[in-house]
Amino acid sequence: MNGRLNGKPVYLYMGLLFCVVCWGSNFIFGAILVQYFRPMEIAFLRLIFIILFLLVWFYKPIKRAGSVKTMVVPLIFIGFIGVTLNHWSFYASLTKASPVTAALILATAPICTSLINSLVFKERKNTFFWMWSMLGFVGVCMVIMKKGAIVFGAGEGFILLTMLTFSVYMVLVERYAKHLSSILLTFYSTLVGMILMMVFLPVSDVSFLKVVPISLWVLLFFTAIIMHGICPLIWNHCISNVGSTNTSLLLNVEPFVAMVVGYIVLKESVSGMQLVGGLLILLSVTMALYSNRGTLVNIDGKDIKKEIAERLI
Repeated sequence: MNGRLNGKPVYLYMGLLFCVVCWGSNFIFGAILVQYFRPMEIAFLRLIFIILFLLVWFYKPIKRAGSVKTMVVPLIFIGFIGVTLNHWSFYASLTKASPVTAALILATAPICTSLINSLVFKERKNTFFWMWSMLGFVGVCMVIMKKGAIVFGAGEGFILLTMLTFSVYMVLVERYAKHLSSILLTFYSTLVGMILMMVFLPVSDVSFLKVVPISLWVLLFFTAIIMHGICPLIWNHCISNVGSTNTSLLLNVEPFVAMVVGYIVLKESVSGMQLVGGLLILLSVTMALYSNRGTLVNIDGKDIKKEIAERLI
């Protein structure tokens, strides 16, 4: 393999895998936090911590960047869709649905992202890519059959919104990463998302003013920094090099991570069917990445990356 996978350096995929493991664990930690905080409060507090983290560590590059007036409109869209709606709906889902169920629905993001790229940018994938992608979805179905039947309620609806907003977010990031660095894109989209979230946060009725165990504040702080501060920086950097379709495919690993961490932390039982489904997910992700090693082309036979760049000028 000579240090490359799918034509890209392996370290890019290792960075993406690190993000997926963290985000898969976030379903479990989020399920713990929603027992003490409201979904909007968790999202808002985490965004404050993230902004402070980015300002401390990246103050100089943010200051040197100067004005981003030409990117105001895209940043509003990215911030509202990928931060405000995405963060709120994620924690709202964990008040109604189990962490593993939430992770499973979110795992369909690769299919949604691929459809968006196909419709908007005419991006084509080979047959084996789609076959392995669908096999990954079969693995997801095997895992979700833990209790026999699938009930689509409010929690599932919230996580479906999370999946849709994240898919759109990834496509937007791939598009505008050519205009802003991953640091600036993460900082300004998070800042916009936090400002927009303040409009919906009922400040006069905040429950986190009551006494909350210090351990929960520590969990809230560190998960915010790692999962919503460091991981987006890594993800946004990698997505501009690997592409939103390939990176989103790795999200299929999240249910498996959530299942394992849920068993360790929450003592949730794992059936043999779930284990087989989890392994099938891992296999399908690996094989789909290998099956798509060729150059992406659109319907006219042009290099899709070049085509996207030309549309942005």
